[in-house]
Amino acid sequence: MVRFLVLSSLLSSSLVFSNNSEFVSTSSNEFVQSSQYSLGGIGLINTPTARFSDDGEFGLGISIDAPTNRMFAKMQFFPWLEAVLKYTKGYHQPYLQFYSASQHWSDKSMDIKLRLLEEGKPPFGWLPEKVIPELAVGLLDFGGTGAFSGEFLVASKRYKNIDFSLGLGWDSLAGVDHISNPLGWLNDILSEINIGSVQQGGGINFGRVFEGERISIFGGIEYFTPVPNLSVKLEYDTRKYPEGAHVDYFDPNSRIFEIDSRISAAVNYRYHMTERDKVDLTLGLVHGNALYASVAVHSNLNFSGTPNIYMKAEELNQPYLEPYSRLTPDWQKYLTDTIMWQMSNVGFVTHKVIFNGNELQVEMSQSRFKKTIRGIDLAARILANNSPTNIEKITIINIDMGIETLRATIPRDILVNSVMNGALDEELLEFSTNDSLSLESSVTDNDYLYPHFFWSIRPNLAGTLQHPEKFYFWELQALVEGTVSIKKGLYLNAEYGMPIVSNFNKGYTYHWPDGELHHVRQNRRLYLTEGKKGLRKFVLDYLTDLHPNVKSKITAGYIEMMFGGVGGEVIYMPDHKQWALGFNAYWLKQRDFDQKLGFQDFETVTGFLSYYYELPFYNMRFILDAGRFLAKDVGVHLDFSRRFDTGARVGAIIALTNCDADCVGEGSFNKWVYFEIPMDLWLTKASTRKKSNFAWTPLTKDAGQKVESGYLYGLMVDAKDEVDSFRRTPWSVKKILSGFGTTPKKKI
Repeated sequence: MVRFLVLSSLLSSSLVFSNNSEFVSTSSNEFVQSSQYSLGGIGLINTPTARFSDDGEFGLGISIDAPTNRMFAKMQFFPWLEAVLKYTKGYHQPYLQFYSASQHWSDKSMDIKLRLLEEGKPPFGWLPEKVIPELAVGLLDFGGTGAFSGEFLVASKRYKNIDFSLGLGWDSLAGVDHISNPLGWLNDILSEINIGSVQQGGGINFGRVFEGERISIFGGIEYFTPVPNLSVKLEYDTRKYPEGAHVDYFDPNSRIFEIDSRISAAVNYRYHMTERDKVDLTLGLVHGNALYASVAVHSNLNFSGTPNIYMKAEELNQPYLEPYSRLTPDWQKYLTDTIMWQMSNVGFVTHKVIFNGNELQVEMSQSRFKKTIRGIDLAARILANNSPTNIEKITIINIDMGIETLRATIPRDILVNSVMNGALDEELLEFSTNDSLSLESSVTDNDYLYPHFFWSIRPNLAGTLQHPEKFYFWELQALVEGTVSIKKGLYLNAEYGMPIVSNFNKGYTYHWPDGELHHVRQNRRLYLTEGKKGLRKFVLDYLTDLHPNVKSKITAGYIEMMFGGVGGEVIYMPDHKQWALGFNAYWLKQRDFDQKLGFQDFETVTGFLSYYYELPFYNMRFILDAGRFLAKDVGVHLDFSRRFDTGARVGAIIALTNCDADCVGEGSFNKWVYFEIPMDLWLTKASTRKKSNFAWTPLTKDAGQKVESGYLYGLMVDAKDEVDSFRRTPWSVKKILSGFGTTPKKKI
């Protein structure tokens, strides 16, 4: 108790210093960025602070702190919202009391932290800036089993190179009996609100929030030393720990866990690998008797850094050829062949060359440049260099999977003047869907394009986390993929998987599917083990433009690893709108576990009406899918995602269907988190449109599942997402509030 009073006096001194002019109000980038604590979020050692990472910061890390080890992923999803997903392995007890012979207990959970006040920015104008601390509220193990559930309210304030933090902790942060709970009244109100089932796990019981008669006061300091990137942390830790248990349950000779001290100390060093990528290394002493270590690698998805591709200044050729219609057939063929040849030399595929009066058009596909404007720039220069004397406009038509996804037009003289100074200015382009051609237009197809065969081989990692027999089962596979482009929009794609190395033979012999629906996904283990070698996909796709604003797709075959069938999709995307409508329907049959050509008895019809909307803040996207899912349950998918400046996208999906918590089983309802990372981020002297996609779900459930057939909207907006002028001007709270009242307003 004496140690607590001394530390509280030290922390409370911040209130005294608040009247001192040396108490500065500055932004976080004037200091070494605060680092993570053991739970993965920004904090000290075992307790959080009110600090946040820079917007868009994404991190992966591990922490070791007897009797628990953690693996976490952290995302600064908004400037004011930090989210952490983590797995905790507790060595003080088994995974299952009467079953596990060697596997220690493990738990998955999610934490969130919200900024209430930003340091030095008073919510009311009459408050002095220098007295305003950073203030945050957080929920630990939010929506999980509740093994580490807790809440906190914490404030942080910087004085010179010392960052002070003081907070109130509930539940798992209330391991020391300090004061009465001041928010008991709020808990009484929240206890009437529940989402999902607490018994099944995964539900949200608001009755657990801010509960308890007594709470704890925690806090500490982080001292940013004169040594660059090195800080020292000191904290008073009020977390609850399993005292009296063996640190290792399966080792009777291991020491009994005890807390000798609530004061913990650590040092943190940040190593800058690149401008964007960093590593935090933390080492300390906790509980008065144990070492603490943490490693976290993080990168900022809003920081693009130095461009890896530059478009140089160029003086384009002066036209000398007569109009295309006046050229001899040999000259016409020579001209179109030259354009196609030059386009292929820079990595572009030409579908058509079109002379439409005074306009020269080209239909092209490219995977070379992530930034769409770079592909348009280079293609437009090629057309301008080969244009006859009558050409006044250049149009580039981007084709993805046989359908038009973007059309950009620029007057030739404006193009010439722009590229003389360097890269083409995106603002000079006109984007439209006008595909009308005059009766005198001439269209030349690329006769050498179809049929075309492409193949590749790539590694693929499949696995399962948190299995009762082993924490991580994995298999490294080789995926051989081949695609035959039969004609424009018609593609035959096959994918065959072969195992390279795995640990599936070390206990991955059982699973416990639950719930009341047919197991459309929970038999994933059987597909991985019985179909080690197999046909992952064999599908025929036909995509076509029904109208400049209407696209369609028909699919038939072995669509994915678990299902085959036939179906299609139609999408309507009006010009200059931020919304789209889509509809898809499939007849499907479940495949055999060995992933050869056979099917099981289960068959279903699934279909959805989809609404897509590009929200006017933070480059957010909302997708609503309503319809019938694979397991014949009916409901909706709610999909929110955010695009960051690098082109990365992070999102979450919640599935709400007529399958209730008991029907779903453990987890109460289905949910996913997904990441879409441009491969361009890892290239220094090149660019690519390719992306890596990752999805994580706490449990594999049957409710709310869709067939993995790809979706047209993603294909349609892929090129447009990289056009800056298409993104809407963000809204802000200040702009919204400025709309109220009757007095004249100044423009913001």
